[in-house]
Amino acid sequence: MNSKTDKSIMMSRRTLVAGTAVLGGSVLAGLGIRKAEAGDRKYKFAFANVQESGELFKQFGDGFKAAADKIGIVLSRYNNNGDGVTALNNARLMIEEQPDIVFEYNGVEGIGNSLQKVFERAKVPYVAINVPVPGGHWFNLVNKEIGIDAAKIVAAAAREKGWTADNTTVLVAQAAAAGVEVNDCVRYFYITVAEEMGMQQVGPEAITATTTIISPTGIQVDGKGALEASYAAVKNVLQTIPKDRNLLLFAVNDDSAIATWRAVAESGRGDKALVAGLGGSLAALKELRTNPQWVGEGSVFSTHWGQYLLAMGVAIVNDKKPPPLTKAPQIVLTKKDVDTYYDAAGKVVMLPPLVPENRYLAATGILQKFGNVKDL
Repeated sequence: MNSKTDKSIMMSRRTLVAGTAVLGGSVLAGLGIRKAEAGDRKYKFAFANVQESGELFKQFGDGFKAAADKIGIVLSRYNNNGDGVTALNNARLMIEEQPDIVFEYNGVEGIGNSLQKVFERAKVPYVAINVPVPGGHWFNLVNKEIGIDAAKIVAAAAREKGWTADNTTVLVAQAAAAGVEVNDCVRYFYITVAEEMGMQQVGPEAITATTTIISPTGIQVDGKGALEASYAAVKNVLQTIPKDRNLLLFAVNDDSAIATWRAVAESGRGDKALVAGLGGSLAALKELRTNPQWVGEGSVFSTHWGQYLLAMGVAIVNDKKPPPLTKAPQIVLTKKDVDTYYDAAGKVVMLPPLVPENRYLAATGILQKFGNVKDL
């Protein structure tokens, strides 16, 4: 559970930066990346993944490690196993390594203050991935935007089939322990579908971690962001939804979405359901290409988050203060444009252009080493 991968060859700071970056037509000042003559200190990063049991998170962790190996940054890797106690133990182990920076992917929002104490006591900078940790820098997709964009695609597909508010139910799978930000995707999915299809509307404050019945046309289950838990929760709640109802499905990540779809399909209701995933996992991309009911895929290119995080770490270690949120690459794909970003094997062929919330990363020179960000 707390194993570390083999470390790659370390690289000097002087190999990481070349030249000056331009942002919005002006020189990006103040990054403070050290020149070669400033010394040969090596980069040493530590990373705790939220879990390694699901395809989505395993691919993210593997991609992060591969990116570090490619450019020679040392990266130790831990598995939080979706558990708060394990995450705290891993945080202490990472600190013992005396890394330049820690990347913390914790799935239990309630232990954030405890993690903060561990990192700040050791005076080690830290980046929270997805779930915020107080006092830390933050890297994340914008869940609200993903939920809204996915909802518009799914609602449009439902209207094309002649489905209406009178015969359709929205079923979303949250991850209650992950907190408000992560669950904004499913929250705003329902809100937007309701607006698009004339269902009963509710405010975001009405959809909380304990909400089960959102409205007469909206149901939420806690799939915990995991395959087995999502499958069991959806299979159970389907018994309460009349079989003549059409279903619009969405979940906090691809593992949960795939489990939701499997439970619905196995119940014999697949032809009366439409689904969108979130994550861009290999399995979900295959569904988007081959499953007529899978109409959208909110890709956050998590297999390539590592290169953004490495650039972020280098910037922070060299005294650059990031914006409040460093935004991950994201887009909601459809069957029409999936081939623009992924090949038939599910390999990323292009990443979206940088946006204001992550454009500062270009100044480190790290992203340019991978050559896959559009317009960079």
